[in-house]
Amino acid sequence: RACARILPGPPKQLFVRTLGQMALHRAGFVFALLGVALPGLWSIGFFAAADQLAAPLGSDDECLPTDVGVGVPGCGLNALQRRAISQALGAGSVASAASTAEVATIPPGVNLGGWLVLEDWFFSGTQGRHVASQGTTGQGVGLPPLLKGLEDTPWQSEGLLTKWLQDTRGDEEALQVFSSHREAYITGDDLEQISSLGIRSVRVPLPWATFADALSPIDAAVYKAGAKIVPDPVYGDKASFVTVDREWLAGLLREAAQHNLKIVLDLHFMPAGSSDGTYSGIWPLKPKFWTDSVSTSGGEVVPLTTVGLWIAEAMVKWVESLGPSELGVVEGITLLNEPGHMASIDKNNSKPFTRGEKQVLDWMGETAGLFRRSTLPGKGVKLYVSASEPSFDNFWETVPGWYSQTFSQQERHSWAVFDIHWYTAWGGDKCSGRTVPGGRYLCSQAVDEVRPMLHTCIEDDMAKFAGKVDGLKSCSEFSLSTFEDAVLACRNRDILSMYLQEQLDIFEQYRIQGFFWTWRMPYGPNFESAWSYEHIAMGQVAPQESGL
Repeated sequence: RACARILPGPPKQLFVRTLGQMALHRAGFVFALLGVALPGLWSIGFFAAADQLAAPLGSDDECLPTDVGVGVPGCGLNALQRRAISQALGAGSVASAASTAEVATIPPGVNLGGWLVLEDWFFSGTQGRHVASQGTTGQGVGLPPLLKGLEDTPWQSEGLLTKWLQDTRGDEEALQVFSSHREAYITGDDLEQISSLGIRSVRVPLPWATFADALSPIDAAVYKAGAKIVPDPVYGDKASFVTVDREWLAGLLREAAQHNLKIVLDLHFMPAGSSDGTYSGIWPLKPKFWTDSVSTSGGEVVPLTTVGLWIAEAMVKWVESLGPSELGVVEGITLLNEPGHMASIDKNNSKPFTRGEKQVLDWMGETAGLFRRSTLPGKGVKLYVSASEPSFDNFWETVPGWYSQTFSQQERHSWAVFDIHWYTAWGGDKCSGRTVPGGRYLCSQAVDEVRPMLHTCIEDDMAKFAGKVDGLKSCSEFSLSTFEDAVLACRNRDILSMYLQEQLDIFEQYRIQGFFWTWRMPYGPNFESAWSYEHIAMGQVAPQESGL
């Protein structure tokens, strides 16, 4: 992410063998993402009878294929769940994820990336290679369980994918594809497993369309409460987004409470692209959030940055409106992830997409004001102030000074959290590791040789972080990736385990709250060993079949 972080026909077996190998029984009810939340999600034994679960479904599983839409996998999934439930009950016990995990080093937090905000590389199948997609070509070859087979025309970003589905298959099928993905990708089993491992904080990236009705001054009929799909207000002919039902989101908070988890709600991107990367929603189109305007239904011309403030304010007010059981789960909110990410680099390449660093900082200051004036600071909710190094020419000389002037010492030590992201995947010859020459070290080198190199990289940056920033600190994204090209990155478990330990030890030393990016990545197998904590905790290194 230092440079940018970066579909048809499901198999009838519905990845049964992959689920068996992963030994994850994704059973119980699933979240109904485009409607009312369904209660009662539970774990039924994550690690029992993996070999039996890996067996193909047969006639005894009472499963028949269906021809609805592109293909609905609920039949196969339900059969797998029934089989898992039967085996768990027969065993008479529920296995603990923590007792099975091979790694004793547990991050304080983890992200649920690839769930409510899409990035193409998460869904790149066996052909995925770059964390930051190259040129203008995407890597998304599907969106399981309903959408597969796009190897020849991979999708690039969430907004473009949604609009393509609308145009080629209609709104109803587009909603089916997204709702099926959201229901299956993260379930109550995931929350149970995360909690069992000892992780206590979960960061949930959200699309701006979660608060699409904040745009009602532009068009009250289009951006109305309850809308299921909304167009981007600038790129409406090219990008659309499926909304996230806020009542369902409140249900997620209640479910998290049952597992003793805290949630950080992260507004990950803004209309028309507030950063340059596949997670911007409109990539490879030019980000226009910082420079363009839109007209309201009354004829007023409004900067998109003002629209962004409407969305941020809507998020703050919604969190304020939550009941005690839901609000108590909210550890904090991010009003925009990585504002202006890549602005400095793009400007230096004669492709500016902001009006300057001051504009970005001033806007961040306005969102801070929204939060400060709310009741949230007094209710124990934190504001995670996300800042990205590639947004600024000289990040460490610019942003910490702005931060200390924007937030008082009391605020910095109570509810304002300076939040960065840290990766060596783009560390070049200083910090990256590869299977070929070009980085700081080779993956074939002994752990004892590599450790001091990585230790220095982490220590130097975190010591700078601690020295420059007074107050609460977070690194809400880090991973074990040693190089952004997954094919050439290290997969040696000894190297990766050491790398994880070094990062967490230094984070703890400087009192930096770390969130691993990300929890699961079953449809990007080339990335799993370094980017999926579920995969790491299961003790697997070699890529598994992706199910795409």
